[in-house]
Amino acid sequence: MNIFKKILATVAMAAMTSSAFAVANPSYEDVKAAIDNTLAKVEEAKAALDNGANNEAVIDLVTDARQLQKDIANNVLDLKRNQASNVLKQARAALQSNEPQSAKESLTDALNRYKEIKQLYASNH
Repeated sequence: MNIFKKILATVAMAAMTSSAFAVANPSYEDVKAAIDNTLAKVEEAKAALDNGANNEAVIDLVTDARQLQKDIANNVLDLKRNQASNVLKQARAALQSNEPQSAKESLTDALNRYKEIKQLYASNH
């Protein structure tokens, strides 16, 4: 009887944890919104850098963009999203090293990559 209770408790715990950690696939609208929000934040960071904003403000915008891009959850886009995220990381590093020209180039590259992601996602859905 004691073994039966342990098995029953184990099955009950497994059922509870599996449903608690189940992640629903994001909808088309969710992924599209994440792409649009990330793209807008990268554009904002590039515009701020072009307009002479201080590095800390632009770093904050780049950091926000990197956080937003995490919501682009789609198996087809994962590789491209990771590559674009690395370009944002390069832009942030350039800003921290006070290399605005390198940061501008990285932000332009990131902007183009997120536009490509948006087009790719639109063509697949």
